[in-house]
Amino acid sequence: MKWLRTIVLFDKGDLASAKDWAEIHESYTRAISAIDHPAGTGRLVLRKKRRDPESRQWDRNGVGYLKNRFFQHLVEHEGWEAEAEVDLQNLQAQPALRLFPSLEPYQEPITSAFGEFDFVTTTPRGVRVALEWETGNISSSHRSLNKLSIVLAAQKIHVGVLILPSRDLYEHLTDRIGNIGELSPYLGMWHGMGATIQRGLLVITVVEHDELTDDPGFPYLKSGNDGRSREGRQKRK
Repeated sequence: MKWLRTIVLFDKGDLASAKDWAEIHESYTRAISAIDHPAGTGRLVLRKKRRDPESRQWDRNGVGYLKNRFFQHLVEHEGWEAEAEVDLQNLQAQPALRLFPSLEPYQEPITSAFGEFDFVTTTPRGVRVALEWETGNISSSHRSLNKLSIVLAAQKIHVGVLILPSRDLYEHLTDRIGNIGELSPYLGMWHGMGATIQRGLLVITVVEHDELTDDPGFPYLKSGNDGRSREGRQKRK
């Protein structure tokens, strides 16, 4: 798999120029480049999407294999921690809200947690990093960036990273997977959230396949058991 670009949404404190960030970026982009298919070839070759002539549904590649290979390299070779919690103590305090029409003070009970980050690490100089690898739909991408922004504002981490597919890669993956094309109209919103950050860096890294093939004998990456995958299989029955 190839790294296409890394987009800096905000950088408070000039972290993007620091040695820590250069090392972090090199670490996870090495893990990206280690994702290959077939395994051992050094290149990510994917079967192009194909419309089934009977069901009229699209055959596409699943996404679980990509994250699993990324996980393997990032944890085993780069030393990151997977499915890790960030200290969220004191993030449960609600802002001062009011009800309408009474305008009386109000606090909405928090009934949902942020959950774990896909990967976290801390550099030798103490820079804390949380990374999310996108395997859900576009709403999952929004949730990941919101979560990273909130935790950055609370100074629980210093760097937040979201990795997601290019628009070209998206076309050949599980239907409606999060991708930079659909996220692009909202980038200005997260850029603006940098005004609430004292010190922190939020980036999006865009990835893509190395090659596409329409060879009918080349296997698609298997789909998982998430909701979108199940829905697609049901349509084909």
